[in-house]
Amino acid sequence: MKKPTCLILTIIGVLLLIVGLVIVVPWIVDIVQEFGKMQEKHEKYTISIRKYANTPLNEEQIGLYEIILKEHAEISITEKPDELENMLSTEPYLTYLNLQDGEVYSDYTAFINMMPTQNHKAIVLSRLSQFLETDIGEVTQDIWLDFYYRLREWGRDGKTQANTSKEFNDLLQKHLVEPLMENSSDTGGFTSKIFKMGIVSAVMVEDNEVFHRAWHHRIQSSGLQEGYLMSAITTPEEFALMRSFFENADAFVNWLTEPFGLEEENVEPENQ
Repeated sequence: MKKPTCLILTIIGVLLLIVGLVIVVPWIVDIVQEFGKMQEKHEKYTISIRKYANTPLNEEQIGLYEIILKEHAEISITEKPDELENMLSTEPYLTYLNLQDGEVYSDYTAFINMMPTQNHKAIVLSRLSQFLETDIGEVTQDIWLDFYYRLREWGRDGKTQANTSKEFNDLLQKHLVEPLMENSSDTGGFTSKIFKMGIVSAVMVEDNEVFHRAWHHRIQSSGLQEGYLMSAITTPEEFALMRSFFENADAFVNWLTEPFGLEEENVEPENQ
């Protein structure tokens, strides 16, 4: 994963961008003072998201896994991507999804097309509030969520603020800073919120790598069909969200089975 210095570079990059876009006021002093808090929150968040991504199957999930695997035991050793995805359109898995969020899906494609679900948006917003330690209005929430999901898709192949700063800054300005400045009537602490939200977004784009490493490791350890199914069961919404960023099943499976970007080639898998 990224070294702590990457968070420092991210903060500096976002700070420089924000300073160039808004009036400089005493909030900069507060931001510098809060750097330690942001770094601590980043570390806690990373630990939490890694733990979730690598959570093993529980007893109920093992039962579901065995049922689906038995029904699809005839998939060839080459495991065609479309056939892998068809495993998730079966009644047992769709029932499992219904128990997760209360929605009824006709097939797995319908679940992908719902991404991001309201449930996933709520989870993401709760993560944001933990960083900001303050409430944000509905308009601000919508703007940040739109930016967050754009950033997740943009970073699917390993792009981050640290290695592709210009593209990141362009996204940040166009889809977060400018919409917030145009739509917010908030004056107190507004610039500080923009800064923090930019930092949180830069941190959360790392979610792609965390989940990829967990899923990639399962596939390497257990086989494509088995690892694919485990991942779809343990982290259903994150799995479908990432699938929605790809044009078809083949492209997604290629992403799952290849190392993440350029950096994962020299990194050991997460501990399970």
